[in-house]
Amino acid sequence: MKNRNIIGKYSCLAFVAIIGLSACRSKTETTPEKEEVKDTAAVVCSVAPTYTITEAVQDSIALSTPSVHSSVSLIDALSNRRTVRSYSSEPLSDQQISDMLWSICGVNREDGKLTAPTARNAQEIDVYLYTTKAIYYYQKSGHSLKLVKEGDFRQKAGTQPFYSQAPIAITFVADFNKMADFDEEGKQFYSATDAGYVSQNLYLYCAASGLATVACGSIDRPQILETLGLTNAKPILSHPVGFEK
Repeated sequence: MKNRNIIGKYSCLAFVAIIGLSACRSKTETTPEKEEVKDTAAVVCSVAPTYTITEAVQDSIALSTPSVHSSVSLIDALSNRRTVRSYSSEPLSDQQISDMLWSICGVNREDGKLTAPTARNAQEIDVYLYTTKAIYYYQKSGHSLKLVKEGDFRQKAGTQPFYSQAPIAITFVADFNKMADFDEEGKQFYSATDAGYVSQNLYLYCAASGLATVACGSIDRPQILETLGLTNAKPILSHPVGFEK
């Protein structure tokens, strides 16, 4: 009998607790706290990935601050580094593009030097970003993009068919105007080695962030120069970049 009374007592307490919880839940739904929850959700939505760079043509684009902290170690990135030649059309977010460009050869010190070394600090390797909408020039010092040409020129970045599959392409061009104190042999040699550094930076960024790429030297250099409107320059490598298909 005593046990039965105890069970009945706790059953009543449980029932009261359930009623109380329901009342609190109902009250929460009609109090200002609920609005605060909604506001928090709005903030969360406001930081969702954006895709304005790949979806619209702009004369200039101020890139977001690069995310310089990562849970992926250098050893992990090296372990994951590989070449991929099949891509989905899924676009990269604005933040991914910002992080990628800074990783390639962005400014990482107050003296204006870069994430990739260059001979005599010439900084002659220029980066061109091809989207489905336009070509942009990456301005290292301001971490921004400048419109070069409107249109989809991804397939002109390389000769392989996967350039039209990947959402973006990157071309590394040596600007010989920035190498006036190099002789001709020096221009060819050091621009090639400097392009190798930025290419590897791109590979490692992709390996660390779940993206795919491949360095391609089989490119139509005269056509690229014409497309970009450049002289006294040499396109050295191109990369498609995207998610593996």
